[in-house]
Amino acid sequence: MILADLGADVIKVEPLGVGDFSRLFPFFFEQINRNKKSIALNLKDPRARDIFHRLAKDTDVVIEGFRPGTTSRLGVDYQTLRDLNPRLVYCSISGFGQDGPYLERPGHDINYMSIGGALGLTRDRQGRPVVLGVEIVDITSGMNAAIGILAALLAREVTGEGQFIDISMLDCTVSLLPMEAGYCLGMGEAPPEATLNALPHYGIFETADGDYLVLGIVHEDWFWRELCDVLDMGDVRDLNTAERIAGKDELVSRLQDIFLTRGLQEWLEKLAGYDIPYSKVNSVAEALEDPQVVHRDMVVELPGGGDACRFVGSPLKLSKTPPRFDTPSPKLGEHTDALLREAGLADGEIRELRNTGVIQ
Repeated sequence: MILADLGADVIKVEPLGVGDFSRLFPFFFEQINRNKKSIALNLKDPRARDIFHRLAKDTDVVIEGFRPGTTSRLGVDYQTLRDLNPRLVYCSISGFGQDGPYLERPGHDINYMSIGGALGLTRDRQGRPVVLGVEIVDITSGMNAAIGILAALLAREVTGEGQFIDISMLDCTVSLLPMEAGYCLGMGEAPPEATLNALPHYGIFETADGDYLVLGIVHEDWFWRELCDVLDMGDVRDLNTAERIAGKDELVSRLQDIFLTRGLQEWLEKLAGYDIPYSKVNSVAEALEDPQVVHRDMVVELPGGGDACRFVGSPLKLSKTPPRFDTPSPKLGEHTDALLREAGLADGEIRELRNTGVIQ
């Protein structure tokens, strides 16, 4: 989707029948398949593999997300396609990468987060790790794949050759931990707790009406002093970061007691205009209507109008080549015939392929 938004002509190759499994969840499928074309191929049939090979000869990039070894069995692996197209950039996204002791293990986002050390950083009051509310590694692996593909395309301009890109979701998890991993590597021991959790003023505080106020002060003394002025906490105003961490429990208790004296809206109005990083906890629906989110075009409409054509926009704001939002997600096999004609197949051949279950 990232590459399609940036202007790439993307062909989504799907199996016959249901197609991409995420089509069973249209609210999700629609969000990440805009600007794409769909071709439905039964890659277990040699004739479908021949079609894939024809398309790959003139393709810049192939992206696949199977377990290692699957594309080789289907005859659409990098080695096979490179022989047809030496300029091809081929990106494989898998749970654990294309080698190593976990090569054949199955997994999902929560497994990569747990093995990679990220899941244990967020715990409930009893110290138990909690399931996060967003698929962080699924999204991050896609972003890293896009970065790798763009880098490989730039390198191809110099070398004239494509290359293979191996994206591991576990690798992507570990890459998200420069602060926590940095402590381990630099100090030779695990941090006593998640670094940000050690700060008394970086957290979530309940208000009198049962809602929540968020403070995001890290090391900035000036933010802390401003907060203390607003809350009449002058006796701790000049504590430095180390002193505030040492007195975390007492400071958290004081802050919580203060925030319990007013409702959330009162606090939002009282803190407005001060140089303090504060916010409320938005629901997803509230976030999509937040004035800053709306102003930044993070909710866009595709041609057709109506709520069904509203999408999450792109965070990439390019001044001369901005992301495009041209077409909604394709129907399964919507472009099969057109793409096969471009590949040189006659209408009679296309009908025969469809009648024998090779395409849809």
